[in-house]
Amino acid sequence: MKMLKGNIILIVILGMFSITLWGCAGNLPESKRIQNLEMNWGKSFESAKKNQILNPDAGKSLEPVVGLNGEAAEHGVNKYKESFKKEAKKTDIRVPLIKIE
Repeated sequence: MKMLKGNIILIVILGMFSITLWGCAGNLPESKRIQNLEMNWGKSFESAKKNQILNPDAGKSLEPVVGLNGEAAEHGVNKYKESFKKEAKKTDIRVPLIKIE
């Protein structure tokens, strides 16, 4: 019984060790992994950057931008800046105490 327990423990330890090595080894040889990385290098960054550009031809046009007039835009910017100057309201938080007997 003692030898059977020892064999089971040894098999479990060897199994865990082999699974760990197998998981760390990966499924591609080193040279193939590097080729895949170099092939896709920077593609996600470039696609994210292109997806965030609303009008890629905006710099080619010399027409004025249509939108808010100057006074309305200035008022909005000033209101935004003032929002950081306001002090946060102080509130009292009262926790009722419960007397347990």
